[in-house]
Amino acid sequence: VNYILSHMVEWGVLALIILFQPEIRQLLEKVGSRNIRLLRIFQPEQQSSELERAIDQTVAACTDMAKTRTGVLIVFERKLLLDEIVRSGTTLDAAVSSELLKNIFFVKAPMHDGAVIIRQGRMFRRLRGAGCILPLSKNVNLSRDLGMRHRAGIGMSENSDAVVVIVSEETGSISVAIGGMLKRHLMPETLRQLLRNELMPQPEEEPDKPRLSLRELLHAHRKGEQNGNQD
Repeated sequence: VNYILSHMVEWGVLALIILFQPEIRQLLEKVGSRNIRLLRIFQPEQQSSELERAIDQTVAACTDMAKTRTGVLIVFERKLLLDEIVRSGTTLDAAVSSELLKNIFFVKAPMHDGAVIIRQGRMFRRLRGAGCILPLSKNVNLSRDLGMRHRAGIGMSENSDAVVVIVSEETGSISVAIGGMLKRHLMPETLRQLLRNELMPQPEEEPDKPRLSLRELLHAHRKGEQNGNQD
């Protein structure tokens, strides 16, 4: 009797674990989820600053390569993982920097013809692949003056939720493809703002804060052109 009483608590805990195993597993999965607000409040500023740094480095690299008319194809992965695309090129694991991007897309570099894949990690964006092959767009209505690089960027945006940055080798023009839509002739500041809108999480305490999408930016740009023509 003394032995049973002394071990009753241990056996009771074990019995509860066995009985409520599914509920305990679900609870642990929720606690470990990255989407739990309680776990995200400890490092939001650092995460945002690192992501903003990756965006700034990308914009700086694209601005420099646009001046030299260096072809660029950069894919920002979002929710849909692009593991097959990464495996089509050379797997990397490096921080996003302007110098690294310019070295990869240097005209005599072995991987300059492919795309770079940038993936969101726990804390910041990482460059995960280079020289990657993207699917071409099947849209027959695309402008004939778009080359293979633009068609590949549009095709990647049609087959995923990725944000694709393109620099034309012929004209040095900067473009962005999202959801099969292509916004061309972007200035560096417009590119930076567009990437921030699409890639950076919005503050949860400001749910009503307006967030411009690519479609809205296109509409605003066209409206501004029409007003300018009327003037």
